[in-house]
Amino acid sequence: MILSSSSFISWSIITSLPSVGVAILTFFAGYILFEIGFFFHYHRNLIPFANQICPTRPPAPYRDYRDVGERVKLLSRIIDRRLEAHYHLTKSTQEVVSASEVHYNFIESWFCKKKVDDIKYRRFSEQLDITTLGVGLCPPLSLSSYSFGGTSNVTDDDGFTSSSNDSLPQLVNNKNVQKSTGSLRRDNMDEFLSWAFFGVDYATVESDTNMNEALGQFYTILQSKAGLQFEPGRNAHFTPRWFTFERVQSLYRPFGVYAAMALMQFTANCVLYIMGFRQYTCEKGLRYWHRSATRQRQQYSPFLFFHGIAPGGHVPYLPMVMLGILRGERSSHRDIFFFENKPVSYSLCFDALSEEDTVHGVLEAIHQHLDSYQVNNLMLCGHSFGSCQLTWMINSPQLKSRVRSMVLLDPVSILLHEPDVVVNFLYTRNPDHEDSYNGKPGSLIGKLIRFFNETKIHLVASSELFVEYYLRRNFAWYNSELWLEDIPLDVKVLVCLAKNDEIANAKKIERELSRLGKSRNNIQTMVWDDVGHAHCISNPDRWSEICDAMIKMEQ
Repeated sequence: MILSSSSFISWSIITSLPSVGVAILTFFAGYILFEIGFFFHYHRNLIPFANQICPTRPPAPYRDYRDVGERVKLLSRIIDRRLEAHYHLTKSTQEVVSASEVHYNFIESWFCKKKVDDIKYRRFSEQLDITTLGVGLCPPLSLSSYSFGGTSNVTDDDGFTSSSNDSLPQLVNNKNVQKSTGSLRRDNMDEFLSWAFFGVDYATVESDTNMNEALGQFYTILQSKAGLQFEPGRNAHFTPRWFTFERVQSLYRPFGVYAAMALMQFTANCVLYIMGFRQYTCEKGLRYWHRSATRQRQQYSPFLFFHGIAPGGHVPYLPMVMLGILRGERSSHRDIFFFENKPVSYSLCFDALSEEDTVHGVLEAIHQHLDSYQVNNLMLCGHSFGSCQLTWMINSPQLKSRVRSMVLLDPVSILLHEPDVVVNFLYTRNPDHEDSYNGKPGSLIGKLIRFFNETKIHLVASSELFVEYYLRRNFAWYNSELWLEDIPLDVKVLVCLAKNDEIANAKKIERELSRLGKSRNNIQTMVWDDVGHAHCISNPDRWSEICDAMIKMEQ
């Protein structure tokens, strides 16, 4: 009798529970309500926070040219490099182009320019050009910014000013376009130089005596070394690509996307834990995974990896590193570090670590886990945006002498003063890049591959809110450019390039490496034909090639 009573009670409880269908329906209803709340939070809170622009304060202090009067040395160095590169190019191609024209084209490529009869472009529908596959789904974004120095702009409802001169980027000085747009003038250059070398608007430079004097020295260098002079006034057809002064142009992503990325990271982190890795957080906030050598340390250097802009951060790189470039005993006989960069990893995170805090965290990590020999025998590896962090490491007085080798995969930090990386990632494609397949430039297959790769980069990476915030509010190009001639000769360097890279200009980087020539015999180059950016991450054949090159570096 007691048994039957208890069975009846249990059956009553079971029958009172909702059916599976009702439970699933309830879950989805709750999820949709949560997504609606996140949508409003995204537009009412996150976007306004990301669009807080301070045109009177640079994103970061200069590391190498702290005094404003020394900034002219950086401009002079850029001009000297371009003069030498121009000499080597004309010598090899017999092309007759004046140096002053080359310098002007370079400066003008940092501006958006517009012909009189140009019209505005919108996203997707007007950009989809099936005939030429020229721009695809990677639209040129609106140059919305505050008004500086009297630029003629139109104010929108959010208080921002949008230039009426938005157009497709022109990275080559087209003489037909120049006839209708004219040339850059002094006011245009004042705005650009103030942003590029001081990180502030021209009004701030004009009100500061030291900055104003330094700005005058820029024009002296431009005239004496580049042969350039600029007429007074302003050409309204030109707007600088001052991306740190522009508001973010992100595409909305549901909370479910970020939840899926978090789940993917959690799963990968569980795998790392099973493999013997442990996660640590440094005093200044840098997070990393570390595994000590599982066998006796031999001649192998500790391996420090810095990921690029990617969903999940270090997660997509784990197969390449653990199964490819560090396969076999190369993994078990060395300490391995994976350093995280959350704002570029599809994390709901605005907290970007500065260069100083990142370097401090790396120093803390290596001193905590490595012995006195290993700490002075480091191998650094960075992919894409991770190459900028490698630049910070090799320029740090505390780390520079500890680095023995560097591996740069699809590096964006080389020639960063060129506009290619910024334009290709934040705006639209560089029409000067080649579309090749099987060595045939301009082939239809090459255009199709590039079309889909550029669309993928735009949809997956460059239009994500927290990535855009990091680049537009915290990225200092002047501290992140890697000057290969500054790397000590006793540091071995491997540079791996994708010839059809949609972000970096591999052709220019190849020319730069060729220019350095035998003076930098510590640099080895590997170029992959007919492939684009990040191809090496998912291709086991590339893993083997990188691994073989790294073995030679460590011998």
